[in-house]
Amino acid sequence: MKLNHKQRKSLVAWCLEEGLSIEYGRLSLCDLRNFRHSHLYDNRRYQVHCEDSKYPWSMIYDEIEPAIEKFLELKRKVRRMK
Repeated sequence: MKLNHKQRKSLVAWCLEEGLSIEYGRLSLCDLRNFRHSHLYDNRRYQVHCEDSKYPWSMIYDEIEPAIEKFLELKRKVRRMK
């Protein structure tokens, strides 16, 4: 079954709400509150990090929507590591 963009966004948001980090090769999306030494307690902060040589990226977002959009955009561009 193939998911459309809206369904993918909902699935990624659900995973983050459940405390999961998402990794795709050298690309990752996580909620920084889930890490032991994080000092973020009240506000959720999401980090999109990509170590791909063609599309390097690292940014922390306050809102979930732009973080998911950037993650899915980079996911379409980067090649998955084998």
